[in-house]
This record gives sequence, C-alpha cells and structure tokens, in this order.
Amino acid sequence: MRFGLVALLAAAIITGCSVGGSSGWAHRSEHTCADANKTITKLEAPRDSTAALAYALDRYGAVEHAVSTLTDSALPGGALGRELREVWLAPARASLEAADADLRRLRAAARAGDRTGASVAFDAAITAGTSGVDTALLRTQGLSACATLFSPAPRSL
Repeated sequence: MRFGLVALLAAAIITGCSVGGSSGWAHRSEHTCADANKTITKLEAPRDSTAALAYALDRYGAVEHAVSTLTDSALPGGALGRELREVWLAPARASLEAADADLRRLRAAARAGDRTGASVAFDAAITAGTSGVDTALLRTQGLSACATLFSPAPRSL
C-alpha cells in the first residue's frame, strides 16, 4: 500500500501533474496570462494621443507575447485541445493581426495631432487579441486570468 502511494506521487512529479491542483497546462496558461495582466495593469493611463499610442503598443506587446507563449506551450490533446486552439488562440492571433491597422491609424492620428481620430483608433486598438475569443470556455476551464486578458477592457483617451 505504501509503495503504491509513493509510486503515485512519483508519477505525478515526473509527469508534471500536481496532486489536487490545476493540470500543468492550465497552471502554465494562467501564469502566462497573469503576467500579461500585471504588465497591462502597470501601464500608465493615457492622457494624450502620444501616450495612447504608447499604451496601445505596450498592451499589444503583452498580449502578443502571451499568445505566442501559449501557442508554443503544450495544451491538452484531444477535443479540448482542439477547442482551445479554435476558440481561444486562433481568434486571439487573428485579432492581433487585424489590430495592426488600428495601431497604424492611431500612430497617424497621434502624429497629426488629431485627438478625435486618435481616440477612435485607440478604442479599437486596445481590443487587440480579444475579438472572437470564447472567454466563457476559458472560465469553465479555470482560466480566469486568461479570460480577463482576452476580454475587451474599456479604457478611453
């Protein structure tokens, strides 16, 4: 009996599973998302169009880094893994790619001193990485930090 318990604990350690806790992929994903959330939370609220551009670029960088890390990490196999890729990472990546145009519009408006144009572009740019992401699925998988990161957070210029 004692040997069986020791073998079970050793297997859990070797495979990277935690006894009574989140699975390895969920824990790593939450850590990645929490780091990105922390970075974004530390960003100074923009007061003008130049600061808005800096904020949007820094936020974009944090989300893009998280998406790249998550894409390269080991997600679960099978149907859950496919679903996570299809309704989380693929839409997040597509949303980041689409945000490139918003960032260019924001940069042009900031250079031109167009506060109204900058405000409109900023509102669109800060949703980078969130469009189409199924945050309800993330929450059901215990990924609350990821659901927060991939939810549009209203902020205005």
